[in-house]
Amino acid sequence: SWDWEKYKGGSILFGTLTYPDGTTYEGEFDKYNNPKDIKLSPSDDGKSDNKSQSQSNDIRPVASGTGFAINEEGSIITNNHVVDGCEAVKVHHKGETYTSTMIAKDVINDLAIIKVDFKPNYFFTLKEQDPSILDEIVVAGYPFGMQISSNIKVTKGIVSSLAGIGNNYSQIQIDAALQPGNSGGPIIDLEGNLVGVAVSKLDLMTIVEDYGVVPEDTNFGIKSNVVKNLLLGNSINFSSSKDYRSNNTDLVEKINESTFFLSCWMSQENIKKYGDTKVMFKNP
Repeated sequence: SWDWEKYKGGSILFGTLTYPDGTTYEGEFDKYNNPKDIKLSPSDDGKSDNKSQSQSNDIRPVASGTGFAINEEGSIITNNHVVDGCEAVKVHHKGETYTSTMIAKDVINDLAIIKVDFKPNYFFTLKEQDPSILDEIVVAGYPFGMQISSNIKVTKGIVSSLAGIGNNYSQIQIDAALQPGNSGGPIIDLEGNLVGVAVSKLDLMTIVEDYGVVPEDTNFGIKSNVVKNLLLGNSINFSSSKDYRSNNTDLVEKINESTFFLSCWMSQENIKKYGDTKVMFKNP
């Protein structure tokens, strides 16, 4: 029997499979519905303590975000809040799943570097010039995970301000739409160079309560020079911006090949620990 209520999307499936003998597999399935990284849990044989211990040690997908390649060596940038508390961060690309290694975290600026054992065909270069108001930008990522579709989504806008909330000059404000799941995604210029990293939007309920209006098009990203400092501090290779202007076809290919869906896996213990501070799937 199958239980797909936990998560489903495209060629990447999460759920529970119960075999006739009572053993179960809970986790990830490939596009042919075959279990991946099989971990079987014993059926209830009266030893409830053993079963509870087994369930507490199993990890499952509880949240998602976006990451992107910053070099050809498999180094990936995302937000710290995307990977925080995860006992495994898996990178999904073209139907393949890669378990990543944590390289570095910047909790203050909400950045993280992870690494996977594959070489992407493309990666983003860092924009050399500081952003300016009215600069055109594109945001790529996986808003709402894969519940809408497994394809990458993009939104377009401009740089609205050179500071974030509370005059945070490590951030920019943009009017391109951000949704849950966009976190950690690249903010790029029309040449495909990294301008920033998507991080947050204004809290709807707070603004409605304080100002009596619904906030529109007020979203934030971490500036690329902050990303540069994190890369330099951890001796991670990267490249600066190029001078040529990409056409739409080149830009789309670069976005598709350099931007990845990330899934956060946790045990039941960590789900309880981070349940009040981390945005998770409705039924993790």
